[in-house]
Amino acid sequence: MSYFYEFILAIISGIVSGAIASYIFLKMYLSRKRPKIEVSNFISREIIEGKQNYLFKFVNRTDADIFDVNIELTLFKPIGEFSGKNLKSTDIKLKDNFIAFVPAEMKNDAFNLHAMRLRTEENIDQLWQDESSFIRISIVSKHSLSGMNKVFIHDFMSKDCITDKKFISGNNLEIQ
Repeated sequence: MSYFYEFILAIISGIVSGAIASYIFLKMYLSRKRPKIEVSNFISREIIEGKQNYLFKFVNRTDADIFDVNIELTLFKPIGEFSGKNLKSTDIKLKDNFIAFVPAEMKNDAFNLHAMRLRTEENIDQLWQDESSFIRISIVSKHSLSGMNKVFIHDFMSKDCITDKKFISGNNLEIQ
């Protein structure tokens, strides 16, 4: 009878230790396998195909590819209420608000495919009239190894971020 109890105890301890090891693996390893995206602080105003466009740039800083990248651009305007402040949102249509795949940075990539530029033809200068408004870009993506999602939010709080200068190629998020 004591062999039976030892056998049951060994099975239970194996299951518990396996569950603990799996939990530690998930928390320590996979939680680090999430997308990392960095967004430029500037909005570049450029003429493309005879039309004025506003460009936004982000870079995949993840050590792996990312996929299912969804992007939303929204203008928020505070509106007063009797009981406090609320935000009125206006969606700004991007030319491409879904990117299926963004590769990780590679040294032999001459085209910097990990650095993406998004654009809209909507007149942001005309939409963004008052100084209390702000623009928010929201980017949702998945890590190619773990499949874990992450949401990145970047706010442009002042119209001073709009410039006629162009983005520098590659990892650099600055303008010139």
